[in-house]
Amino acid sequence: MSLGADVLPEYKLQAPDVHKWIMLHYSPFKAVWDWLILLLVLYTAVFTPYSAAFLLNELEEEKRHICGYTCNPLNVVDVIVDVLFILDIVITFRTTYVNRNDEVVTHPKLIAIHYIKGWFLIDMVAAIPFDLLIFRSGSDETTATLIGLLKTARLLRLVRVARKLDRYSEYGAAVLFLLMCTFVLIAHWLACIWYAIGHVERPYMKTGWLDNLADQLGKHYNDSDASSGPSIQDKYITALYFTFSSLTSVGFGNVSPNTNSEKIFSICVMLIGCK
Repeated sequence: MSLGADVLPEYKLQAPDVHKWIMLHYSPFKAVWDWLILLLVLYTAVFTPYSAAFLLNELEEEKRHICGYTCNPLNVVDVIVDVLFILDIVITFRTTYVNRNDEVVTHPKLIAIHYIKGWFLIDMVAAIPFDLLIFRSGSDETTATLIGLLKTARLLRLVRVARKLDRYSEYGAAVLFLLMCTFVLIAHWLACIWYAIGHVERPYMKTGWLDNLADQLGKHYNDSDASSGPSIQDKYITALYFTFSSLTSVGFGNVSPNTNSEKIFSICVMLIGCK
């Protein structure tokens, strides 16, 4: 469907006087770039919590320091994502915007001031490669936990994406799809937290949900063997099953909280599901 002159915004019908190395915010390249950044943000929203909870354990850290940072393909992808996020900051500094008077601002200084006062701080924090900065500081569990927590700063970009998605709020099907995606994403995040709680408590309490899962699957933990116990797939699918059943208030009891921390977290999940 083609858009006529009465549908297009007035500033798109004009040819603004653009400074050198300034990009129009409605140019085809900028549209493609925004979609690429959106896909990278979605990738970050899914894999950053998963990596922080399930992959940054002592065995993984020891292996990573033996074969190097690039032995894990996810680390290479994370570096590429960080580079593209930094490049996006540079591009945003050279991209026009529309002011309150529906005028296209093309002056580089005004663009920079507008961006610094707006999303610059969030984009900058989300683009910092924390894992690379502290990679050489050690391989203990505290460092692994710190790396995982700092990497979650990338999720700050979701705030910016959420505001851009407001434009689709007038379409019923789009709203339903976005709500479903949001529900799945929240369940995924909660599953990662649910596993992290069980993983932290398991060396001290042998009654948590991870030990119960190991007994059900016949894959018992051996403290002298870090690779013992259920596989990552078993733990993640079970954790996701628990969060989905708790959020929808359809608990079957086959995965249940046992420790105080697990019970408190379960209460929080059920409260989230009530909203």
